[in-house]
Amino acid sequence: MPSCDCVDRDLLVVKAIFFFFFSGMACVSPYMSIYMRHLGLRPSQTGVITATKNFMSALIKPLLGSIADKSGRPKIVAILTVLAATALHFSLMFVPPVPSSAAPQTTRQQERRRLEEDNHTKTTCSLPVGVGRAMDLRGVDDAHTQPWFSLTFWLVFWIMFTSHGAQWSSTSQVEAATYQIIKKKDDSTFGRQRLWGSMGFGLFSLLSAVAMDTFTDDPGNKTDYSVTFYIFLAFMLVSSGFLFFLDDWSTGPSVAFLEGVSELLSHLHLVIFLFAVLLLGAYDGAGDTFMYWHLKDLGASQTVIGINMFVRTLVEVPLFLVSGWFIDKIGHVWALQLSFVVFALNFLGYSLIGNPWWAVLIDVIHGYQAITWTAATSYASVSARDDLQAVAQGIVSATFYGLGYGVGNLVSGPVFHHYGAVGLFRSLTVCCLVGFVLFYLLYRCYGKRGVCTDPDTEEEDTAPMLVSAAVMPKPGAFLHGGSVTTEAGETLGSLRIVRPQSKQDGNEIRQFSP
Repeated sequence: MPSCDCVDRDLLVVKAIFFFFFSGMACVSPYMSIYMRHLGLRPSQTGVITATKNFMSALIKPLLGSIADKSGRPKIVAILTVLAATALHFSLMFVPPVPSSAAPQTTRQQERRRLEEDNHTKTTCSLPVGVGRAMDLRGVDDAHTQPWFSLTFWLVFWIMFTSHGAQWSSTSQVEAATYQIIKKKDDSTFGRQRLWGSMGFGLFSLLSAVAMDTFTDDPGNKTDYSVTFYIFLAFMLVSSGFLFFLDDWSTGPSVAFLEGVSELLSHLHLVIFLFAVLLLGAYDGAGDTFMYWHLKDLGASQTVIGINMFVRTLVEVPLFLVSGWFIDKIGHVWALQLSFVVFALNFLGYSLIGNPWWAVLIDVIHGYQAITWTAATSYASVSARDDLQAVAQGIVSATFYGLGYGVGNLVSGPVFHHYGAVGLFRSLTVCCLVGFVLFYLLYRCYGKRGVCTDPDTEEEDTAPMLVSAAVMPKPGAFLHGGSVTTEAGETLGSLRIVRPQSKQDGNEIRQFSP
């Protein structure tokens, strides 16, 4: 009888790591773009900083994953990266804001009030209610920021440049450990472990927002972010402590980093799949960075933004629970392909709102990202050997959150600055639909041949099959307790056949004798 994963020591530790790590990141990560705005940086500066840190993380994540595999000490590597990156992130609290010397504060407040009073007289029929006002107020703020290369810009730039990739690479290593653990256990899926991260992220993105509004008593009504940095520090230290209790998940020394990456990328189907992950990362990065900036322009408080993030991640929890079942039904490719449609609907909704509360309702469908991420990581897991698991997860994370977010922010910053939120989000809607068609054609034409990770994939091998194509064991599948599971821990069914077919036995089916 398989043991219940709710009392399994290894899985309990994994759940705790995901919960506390993402609870800590929820205190700073969703608010980083508006924190840069709080410091006086422009949208274009924010886009450059965010893009650069993500490009850097695209190199750091698989590199650290390779170091973890090759050294045989992935737990130590994960702990050190979390502690180092946490210290750097926490130092952002001490970065001085851009000096406001261009005009007295009273003049700026009077100008903002005048724009708010006169906005209803302007012709803004072509834009949703409130968007014209948001663009005008953004122009006022931009006019009173310092030139590009200020001390504030460089401090934020270098801190984010060095810390971001290291901070998130630890999650890739824990995800690799999770796949190593769950593939040895029956009825355990990645989604059931990862959902604890979503629960923590959603809960504390809301509580940290409420804390910011509660502890803000500045006469100028500027948000006090210090409380969230202290909460962040506490959670990350607790997360590092739980990493000590996780059994080392090393499978032995791995191949060299470049050799491992080269081996993984030699599979055309994986390259095409990663291309889709890259596109989705670019869209998600652009939306995440400037959606909250847009809500602040529409007058949203920190609590409204926190509720938005809470609802978004709350929806992810049940979807993580059913993600394995859903992917088994429609396949990895279609699960990822539907992400383009969901993202398009999400961005179209953002472009139409004039009240920030509408974003809370729109972001319900954003919870589908739970299935997106499960499909991406499990596809990489079944495509990689045991000694390349951390590298594979690092490549997926670097592609989505590194290259994808980097490209998205690099392009979206100038677009948001010159055309506003409506122009940005409607452009992203069109790009999502183009990405849907492009991925469909590429995978159908070049990616299906020889791949058996999806129910609708055709095999060139014409040898008789013992089971239907829908439950055909993947390469590397193994028997455990009478159940056939993939390397990603997905249960394909129960079989009593243990001897492979061969020419010598005439393809005779033999049963295991108990």
